[in-house]
Amino acid sequence: MPIMNQVQKLKELQNLSYFDKSVLQQFMSLTANSLYANIKRWLRQGVLIKLKNGLYVTASYYASREKKEEYAEFMANKLREPSYLSLEYVLQNYGILSEAVYAFTSITLKTKRDYANRLGRFSYRNIKESLFTGFEIQDKGECQVKIATKAKALFDYLYFKFKSVASITKEELISLRLNLDGFFPKDLAEFDHYVKKSAVKKYLGLPKLIRIIRDY
Repeated sequence: MPIMNQVQKLKELQNLSYFDKSVLQQFMSLTANSLYANIKRWLRQGVLIKLKNGLYVTASYYASREKKEEYAEFMANKLREPSYLSLEYVLQNYGILSEAVYAFTSITLKTKRDYANRLGRFSYRNIKESLFTGFEIQDKGECQVKIATKAKALFDYLYFKFKSVASITKEELISLRLNLDGFFPKDLAEFDHYVKKSAVKKYLGLPKLIRIIRDY
């Protein structure tokens, strides 16, 4: 296929929020070797953006998105499926964490993984299936994004923060400098639900400690 025809074909994919190598191969009608060479050239030329191995978006589609962070949130769900945004990223958005966060942090049923691309950094932590819950589906422009509730994001964060310790003290929780002014009774009730669902003894005292440091 002549180069100009290839470029025109690629433009026809610019309305897709993302696509994989198999879509490119079918659309371009290229052999595997030719496709590999063309992908390398398109990436070098900047007309294609690599999201992860085998997953791409056109640079024109990405440029057309006014709210780049919303698109990145959507892709956080897609780079590793199933997953939902949680942990530091969500807690920062609620003003619970005092430190800046520079990655889109998520919970997945798959093994933990990290990705970096033009959209940003994406970090995934694995959790057991019974705790893969507590997220909402939010409309973000043209996309829908799975995002943890405030209570679940805090549970996920503390679940991993204290996973390797034998017990959890008030001092350790205070040292995290969490801003819990906006953590209301309904959030505490929801948090308590996930603690009980975890069935891990050392976490059972967390709701009480949360109440104490909230009013500290």
